[in-house]
Amino acid sequence: MIIFIILISFYLEGILSNIINISFLIPLFTLLSLIIIYPYLFNRKKDYFIICFIIGLLYDIGYTDTLFLNAFIFLLIGYIIHLINVVITNNWFNVIFISLITIIIYRLTTYLVLIFINYLKPDIELLKNSILNSLIINIIYIIIIYKITDIISRKKGIYKMN
Repeated sequence: MIIFIILISFYLEGILSNIINISFLIPLFTLLSLIIIYPYLFNRKKDYFIICFIIGLLYDIGYTDTLFLNAFIFLLIGYIIHLINVVITNNWFNVIFISLITIIIYRLTTYLVLIFINYLKPDIELLKNSILNSLIINIIYIIIIYKITDIISRKKGIYKMN
């Protein structure tokens, strides 16, 4: 199920990025798949962090012109997802909350890196818009994928941390 979630997220993000060229619908499905797969790897944290790094590396290769940037950002966000999941329970409301935090951290981190390497000039409006433009489609996606995986997990008796 973990590989399926990652592949679907990666594939759908690519399709939507190429087909829908609307500035307020910026998908981050691959990143959000880290939230969905975490409960299935709760007892295998090392595997989870390795998967975060590999997904980030594949994201770098497939969607960006950077190498290792997203690999390390995804690893960082994976660690933050882990810390949050230790404190709160896994339910649809908390998954939305974690998604919001994940989107903000991802956008802020990439923004700061791009400023640091002088690719962008500081512009808070640009940062705000990149965060807001990522919210709508990603929150819809995370709700749908959470509900689907929850139904499948219950039906097949797949262990998931609650």
